[in-house]
Amino acid sequence: MRRLARATWNGHRDKVLYLVVGGWNTVFQYAVFSACWYFLHDAWHPDAILLLAYLIASVNGFLCFRYIVFKPASHPLLEYAKYQAIYLPMLLINMVILPLLLKHTSLNAYVIQALWGVVAVILGYVGNKYFTFRRMRRPSNAG
Repeated sequence: MRRLARATWNGHRDKVLYLVVGGWNTVFQYAVFSACWYFLHDAWHPDAILLLAYLIASVNGFLCFRYIVFKPASHPLLEYAKYQAIYLPMLLINMVILPLLLKHTSLNAYVIQALWGVVAVILGYVGNKYFTFRRMRRPSNAG
């Protein structure tokens, strides 16, 4: 029974930890964005607020994913560059979506970012699992 439980945990460990850590990162990102928006929205463009919030929250996200969920698989700078390759395109999309939705809908920035957070969690999991923190397969010694 223990073996089955351990096999089940090992098979789903990264998914469970990703949900927990991803949930924390989403809350952290949303809190940072909300604070930045609250204090800066009258003076700064939405894209500048998104960029500031991203710069703060992405470091937290990388460290949590690297050391808690996926475990280091290569050099930290290489993994950080790969992490940014996943999240920078999402930031750029967000920088288009937020101003457009603010202008053309009755949604406020807090609602838009909450909705975007759901999309970002899904895209981030796939990108991190299969690109950023992917472990390279070792060649077999069969010969």
